[in-house]
Amino acid sequence: MLLSRLARTLSDTCTLAPSVSASCSGDPDLRQACFDSRRVRSGDLYCALRGDRVDGRDFVTDAVERGAAAILSIGGLSDDPGVPELRVHLGTNPAEAAGLAAAELAGRPGDSLFVAALTGTNGKSTVVHLLEQAWQRSGVGAARVGTLGFAWDGQERAALNTTPAADELHAFLADVVRQGARAVALEASSHGIVQHRLAGLEVDAVGWTNLSHDHLDYHGDMESYAAAKAQLVHRMPGGGVALLPHDACVLEAVRGARCEQSVFGLDDPSLPLHASAKVALDGGMEMEIGGRFGGGSLNSKLVGRHNAENLLLAFGLLRVSGIDIDTALGVLAGARAAPGRLERVATHAPWRLFVDYAHTPEAIERALEALRASYPDVRIGIVVGAGGDRDSAKRGPMGAAAARGADWCLFTSDNPRTEDPQQILTAVAAGAQGCGGTQEVDAEVDRRAAIRAAVARLHAGEVLLVAGKGHESYQEIHGVRYPFDDRVELVEAVSCSV
Repeated sequence: MLLSRLARTLSDTCTLAPSVSASCSGDPDLRQACFDSRRVRSGDLYCALRGDRVDGRDFVTDAVERGAAAILSIGGLSDDPGVPELRVHLGTNPAEAAGLAAAELAGRPGDSLFVAALTGTNGKSTVVHLLEQAWQRSGVGAARVGTLGFAWDGQERAALNTTPAADELHAFLADVVRQGARAVALEASSHGIVQHRLAGLEVDAVGWTNLSHDHLDYHGDMESYAAAKAQLVHRMPGGGVALLPHDACVLEAVRGARCEQSVFGLDDPSLPLHASAKVALDGGMEMEIGGRFGGGSLNSKLVGRHNAENLLLAFGLLRVSGIDIDTALGVLAGARAAPGRLERVATHAPWRLFVDYAHTPEAIERALEALRASYPDVRIGIVVGAGGDRDSAKRGPMGAAAARGADWCLFTSDNPRTEDPQQILTAVAAGAQGCGGTQEVDAEVDRRAAIRAAVARLHAGEVLLVAGKGHESYQEIHGVRYPFDDRVELVEAVSCSV
């Protein structure tokens, strides 16, 4: 796309700056938008955005040397860039302008897709995986974007953030549209929403899983956290549909949004989308779904009330996307949870060993409730910690949730990052004291040693949950990511104990 055409399209957000040198003349044909100077290629529009740690304007020279044909910025460049500049209007968020530019240069691929965006504290990855599997099995080419990266047609690659930057997102969507994709399910984190990483993408349906304590170091309080997520709903057009949990804080946060809203939940037949669920004989679930989107029976291998909610939400989103009732129920019955989400490991062992990504108080509570419902007559232990450099206020409540839900706890390190792991561990363990839960509480800073110690104390048939890291294949300590996978560690611990 020619720069002049892009400038006309984005005239509400930015304007071509007056040329300051003869070298800025011309109307370059732009290839795509790029937010990282290190990835710029010939013909790109380099978007010089200001981040938390660095200012993209400091890397304009590097971007131009790599082939950038134009710059998008708020102005104030230290040197003449030697290429034309799109200058963001005062009062316009630069990240939003850059996202719109990225979408236009990619050919607005989202317009050719049914876009389902999942937000909420827990469950986003599971619902995104359920949707991708269900669409594929229904004959709909579907892609997935989220915590576990980008996925299309059996191919996966990692992403730096749960919700990737707009330049990466639109480039990926353009690629999968060319290959025949018709739908995409993506995770919309609160950070991603307020940082305009979805700018330029029109969302057809929003699924809001739940709302509980997380990221308050960034948002400040629960009301602000809810308001951040609610921006996703408020930005939807009138023809969009939002499926929302029966939560007063959520419903207040989305009040006034133009889109159609439907509330979902379990055990309340008055809700527009509802279901009942019970534990099946094989340990899975038997559900009866009803409401405005139709319904019927759904038997799933997934376990736990939280997964019943995830399945219910996925059913509603499938129906909104045009999948018929019987097909939606049938494909969800065979769908699997996301990796690292109550994933059973070492099934040959004489114990029931699970890994889960639970890293909030509510997620820990729900995971333990699910295991308790499936295995009501055996002891359940948990190995869990908390991440460093993140929302320290949730550490005590995480310890309390573990102590209340498990028969014994072994607290350990998660990703300590730049913090002292012993201090994090002390805060988590303190939450378990006096909470009315189990008094069988131990601590071990070394996560590998903790997992091996936990397996060694199990008796035949007992359950162990290793929580916090789920699918992650590393442990981050002082800026270095060391190879570490809870699933691999469990298997090795079993080989040492059997």
